[in-house]
Amino acid sequence: MSIRHVVLSDLHLGARDSLLTHVHGSGEIADGPSEVLAAFTNGLRETIADQERPQLVLLGDALDLGLSPFGDVSKSFLQLLDAFFPVGGPDLFDREIVYVAGNHDHHLWRIAQDHGFLSALENGEIPGDLEAVTNIFGAPSHRCRLMESLFNHRPHLHDASVRIAYPNWGLADGTTKRAVVMHHGHYLDGMYRALSNVRGFLEDGQSRPATMRQLEQENGPWIDFLWSDLGSAGDIGSEAGSLYGTMLSAGASHDFAESIARRVTGGLHSKLGINPKMELKYGVTLENLIRAAVDLTAGRAAERQRDGYGHVLGEAEIEDIGWYLGTPMAHQIRHELSEFPRELSFVFGHTHKPFQDELQVDGYEVPVGIFNTGGWVLDEPTLMPVQGCAAILVSDELEVASLRLFNDPTDGTMAPVRVEGSGRLSRLVDETSEAVERASSHWADFSQIVHSRIVEEADKRVRQMLDRSNDQFREAAE
Repeated sequence: MSIRHVVLSDLHLGARDSLLTHVHGSGEIADGPSEVLAAFTNGLRETIADQERPQLVLLGDALDLGLSPFGDVSKSFLQLLDAFFPVGGPDLFDREIVYVAGNHDHHLWRIAQDHGFLSALENGEIPGDLEAVTNIFGAPSHRCRLMESLFNHRPHLHDASVRIAYPNWGLADGTTKRAVVMHHGHYLDGMYRALSNVRGFLEDGQSRPATMRQLEQENGPWIDFLWSDLGSAGDIGSEAGSLYGTMLSAGASHDFAESIARRVTGGLHSKLGINPKMELKYGVTLENLIRAAVDLTAGRAAERQRDGYGHVLGEAEIEDIGWYLGTPMAHQIRHELSEFPRELSFVFGHTHKPFQDELQVDGYEVPVGIFNTGGWVLDEPTLMPVQGCAAILVSDELEVASLRLFNDPTDGTMAPVRVEGSGRLSRLVDETSEAVERASSHWADFSQIVHSRIVEEADKRVRQMLDRSNDQFREAAE
């Protein structure tokens, strides 16, 4: 058995609070990989030594376009290329990468949609509209133009390619009746289904979409508007700062939600001539509805984010996963495959909380294996116990395992890198555990470097918080 795919998510390249972004002391993006990225590459290279190069799957938010300028993001992506595909050294991965866009980089999917439409026009066709979603199974046909352009900055990678799928991509084996489906995870979060919630309110109907197409067509514009490339939004983007940092403060998240609502309602009146005071139904005005939608997404999601750092999933999150797998995903799988898979593994990120488990979902013969990648970004001054990062490994037989990289250090000690499964018997878990043990010295170096970086970042953030508090105190005294 060999590892055929390695799934990484939530790298947030370009963000200053990403462990993978290499930044000078002056705050500028540096050349070459960060210590953490270099150590991770060394550990993974030793773990998969003597195997055919696996395919890299970037499962959304690899680029921090939501909160970081395109230039910073692009320079940081080159750091990743220099680590994974070094000049004069062996490649870590196959040169064809699969990219599944998330909420912070949904803009990449929008670029692919536009290019797909233009290509059809050039071929004499006039499509009815932009392509809303791609097939789950099969090689993605869309190219990620931004990433491929960055590959061109490294001449030795002239033959590399990046194929983009959205919002899911997967693998299926009709013989074993196994399938693996990957999704960034944002559509499991009601915050990113705001326009579906509005539609449900107006129609007195079901707010959760029945198909992937409906889900994306209703909510893709909302993601583009608010989350996908805020890093290039000038003063508005800089005001937002870090979304997760804002969420940690009740007052800041309330002000953020109010600011969004004011911009939306003001823009409707000044640019479109639409009166926000117009009544829709039940005495509810358009302005009321917009403010409620923003509060129920940005505001309430912020509350869940603050309350959720002590656990991996709550009851509502589990229900959302069950809906996603059992309704829109099951609908698309049945449409694409002649036979519904008996054994499904579902991989997602977005939450920055790595875990693996099994979940019984209506319509599936056996419990679904659930794997979360966690993330590489430090959302708080230090990690909470459930936060951390994992790389998800997929074998040639479509078994799935989680390479647990790090979590919050307990009593100042970082847990060793290890391999875990969802609960099923897995040859991949056993064989990869042995490989990780053989590479233990490299992984020990990785753990030490990550721990040092977390402590360093925590100290820096505490100093920044104290400085802000002192400034506010002096302003109040004056």
